[in-house]
Amino acid sequence: MLAESNRKPHGGAWRTAAVALAILAAAGCRSEHGLVFPRAPVVLVSVDTLRADHLPAYGYRAVDTPNLDALRADSVLFMNAYSQVPLTLPSHTTIFTGLLPPQSGVRDNLGYALGPSPATIAGLLRSAGYATGAAVSSIVLSHATGVSRGFDFYDDNIEPTRLNQSISRVQRSGGETLRRLIEWLDGLGDRRFFAFLHLFEPHSPYEPPEPYRSRFKLPYDGEIATADAVVGELVRHLKTRALYEKSLIVFLSDHGEGLNDHGEDEHGVLLYREAIHVPLMIKFPGSRRAGGSVRSPVALVDVFPTLVRTLALPAPAGLPGVPLTEPLERAGAAAAERRIYSETLYPRLHLGWSDLASLIDARHHYIESPRSELYDVVSDPRETADLAPGLPPAFRSLRAALAGIARPLQPPGGTDPEQVRKLAALGYLSGTSADLAKKDLPSPRDRIGAVEKLKAGFGALQDRRYAEAAARFRELLSTEPGMTDVWQMLSDANLKLGRDEEAFRDLREAARLSPGNPQVLLALSEYYLSVGDFAQARRHAEAAGDAGSSSGHENLARIALAQGDLETAAREAEATLARYPYRRIPRLILGRIRRERRDYAGALDELELARRPRPGESSAALQNVNFWRGDCLARLGREAEAEAAFREEIRDFPGNPAPRTGLALLYASQGREAEARRALAELVGSMSTPDGLFAAIRTYEVLGDRTAAEGLKADVRRRFPQAKERRD
Repeated sequence: MLAESNRKPHGGAWRTAAVALAILAAAGCRSEHGLVFPRAPVVLVSVDTLRADHLPAYGYRAVDTPNLDALRADSVLFMNAYSQVPLTLPSHTTIFTGLLPPQSGVRDNLGYALGPSPATIAGLLRSAGYATGAAVSSIVLSHATGVSRGFDFYDDNIEPTRLNQSISRVQRSGGETLRRLIEWLDGLGDRRFFAFLHLFEPHSPYEPPEPYRSRFKLPYDGEIATADAVVGELVRHLKTRALYEKSLIVFLSDHGEGLNDHGEDEHGVLLYREAIHVPLMIKFPGSRRAGGSVRSPVALVDVFPTLVRTLALPAPAGLPGVPLTEPLERAGAAAAERRIYSETLYPRLHLGWSDLASLIDARHHYIESPRSELYDVVSDPRETADLAPGLPPAFRSLRAALAGIARPLQPPGGTDPEQVRKLAALGYLSGTSADLAKKDLPSPRDRIGAVEKLKAGFGALQDRRYAEAAARFRELLSTEPGMTDVWQMLSDANLKLGRDEEAFRDLREAARLSPGNPQVLLALSEYYLSVGDFAQARRHAEAAGDAGSSSGHENLARIALAQGDLETAAREAEATLARYPYRRIPRLILGRIRRERRDYAGALDELELARRPRPGESSAALQNVNFWRGDCLARLGREAEAEAAFREEIRDFPGNPAPRTGLALLYASQGREAEARRALAELVGSMSTPDGLFAAIRTYEVLGDRTAAEGLKADVRRRFPQAKERRD
């Protein structure tokens, strides 16, 4: 795939390869083997984070996948397929564009977006008369990243349920995603189509539903079985519509999962085979070549040229991949040597360690790092014996080949001129190029144990053990100061502990390390919002744009609402609904706007829409919806319903102080003074943060109990001497 002379991603070598591919494509149209199917329907299924060696099709026996086994029987299985990057967004960008990450410029899940120039498979097929539709299961593949370009229909209606929610948690079940895609398919009539289904099982957190949770020893395998059931439902629907036989179906994963084989439990940091060896099978129309296998190494970058060649469409110039029909058409001829490229910038961008790149061929896997490695993947497929210290010929050859590949380190946000302008105006771009050019960074395999410390701190943060979390993060940063994500999490812990100045310094350090990271920019926007600096909150939200964990319009709406600018807040919320008609957060914002206008009945209508998921979807509770429902119900004199709403909010979000203050005020308004005091006592007893205690203080003041308020203020000053009261 990658010649040693390929020094420029878009240079002469790529153009020469493109000419050769065009000749091969033309020859494929006349192939006696008949693997050209013009106008065939196309279905692409991507199961996120599925490593090949955990499927029965690849010899694994600890999980049952009857539907994938049946699909494999009708398909050609590629035994040694490799991902170009073990991260969701850049890997899918590679699949959709046929370009390597250095060519597309999309190198990480955060801070990168596909530009308008590269052709996409969806755009090409749409130009050829196909209806193009997709449904995805993770916000990582939001339309804002550019991967939706070329799709007529792109369902990414996924939203967080609380502030600062981990991006891996902003997902939906594969069954819900499939229902959206089937609705689109069923509305097409007889039109030919390209359909893309993305499932997020078995991505962490591994939480398989029953019966799969109990049936399998590993929760990861239980999620694989869950994904298998969804794929089975899709295949059954295609058969019911008489589409299965005539369709070209590609099944794959974007990357694998570490499962602690080399010290990494998830993915993104290391480049061993468990992270990049992925399942890949193709069912041709009529199940041509059913049951066949290909052992030679192939790549996800090959999917694009495979589709255009099989459909007899012209391929864009400069594609580095090779049609996967080639090994099937050689009829016993010797396979050309393939060296498959993979990379990860995640350790550099998020952890302050060296980035990694690798080349793998039919025999050897070379991983370049400050301590480069070489493995014989035939005799040692689990990569336990590093051959690099002996400097064998394969080590020298693969190292030289990798040195000939141009792989610039594009910074987050650096490919969008408007984004660069905004970041420069905020003062976050100074020193970025120098930071990316740093040498002598630690080897990720030598530091991988630190990730467990990071997760221990994150667990404490999630469990609201804020002092413990802050201590763990500070200890980790004393030896790993480049961990951007840890600086952000330390800031969150310090904010909860009332250490505002420390929290702000932590966020600024995170922004310095990763200036285009939308999660950091959104965290800074939240900080400025909490201290009442609306201008800075807005500027940071605009810089984050849509690339963060929620819509950019939603963030701007929340800022305008806090500022009292109800017209702007409503306009921004409606802008979100124009793109996402079923989103619940803008409905919550519109409900609050109506409440501010004293239209309590209208507010309840909006809040009820925010409370209810989209028809046919299950959904987690949305923070503060029931609190604001309780507030409006109380103002309408519907006290029993208000009390029930407050209690529902407490049940779903025990760390939220607002519903307990709502209960106290409700009881006081009914003359139930003892119950009001009990609610406030429960609030004080359950809150370990100054924000919760300040909420109790304000409530005591509203109720006229200045003695209790002053006593609690003294307690807050003693326990949290740096704490300042922030905005609700």
